[in-house]
Amino acid sequence: MWNVILFLAAATGGAFVQAASGFGFGIFVMMFFPMLLPSYGMSVTLSGMLSLATTTVTVIQYRRYISWKKLLIPSLCFCAVSAVIITLSAGQADSLMKRLLGGALILLSMYFLFWGKNIKIRATPATGAAAGSLSGVLSGLFSIGGPPMVVYLLAGTDSKEEYLATIQAYFTVTNIYALIVRAANGLVTKAVFGYAALGLAGIALGVFLGRRVFRKLDAGRLRFVVYIFMAVSGVITLVKG
Repeated sequence: MWNVILFLAAATGGAFVQAASGFGFGIFVMMFFPMLLPSYGMSVTLSGMLSLATTTVTVIQYRRYISWKKLLIPSLCFCAVSAVIITLSAGQADSLMKRLLGGALILLSMYFLFWGKNIKIRATPATGAAAGSLSGVLSGLFSIGGPPMVVYLLAGTDSKEEYLATIQAYFTVTNIYALIVRAANGLVTKAVFGYAALGLAGIALGVFLGRRVFRKLDAGRLRFVVYIFMAVSGVITLVKG
């Protein structure tokens, strides 16, 4: 029972962070799901499934701003790479995947805290391919493929509306594809759908609360707290495995 309550709280918290700061659902929930759910495979599958619910709403709202041409190369590279990574990781031991996740959380927290604002790239077909491929690796392993595409699309879009709409469209398309691949590998089960239904209730609550405090909350401070907690969670996950 406590695991279910904490799972609901994690989904609510992830949606709250996403709604209040515009970023971080997958990273937030993956700090908790592997500790709460029966298997690592279920954790990454649910993260992608619930993330899809949050991004689809934004895509519908901002659909006229989506730059589909800028998504073509990254999405194709994502699909090619993530299919291989998901298939290879599906048979790995949970302890190994959790330790890899712990290392990834530590590295990502260091990136966001110290280097993220200083890294800038040019939006070219080559950088789009690199961003999509790296996103496919991170998504396939940990269901947190956003950071490479954030860097790429910040450089390649002309307005905040185009950026928001395009990156959410990318997440929607790639999450659908990743779920299809995970289903083919036996990771989408009745139990997953049961948890997903519960998670949707948490997402609805988190989005509602996040939007209410959006104008009053300092999004930068919220992200800072999340990144510190991400580093601590990464260390714990790495040690415990």
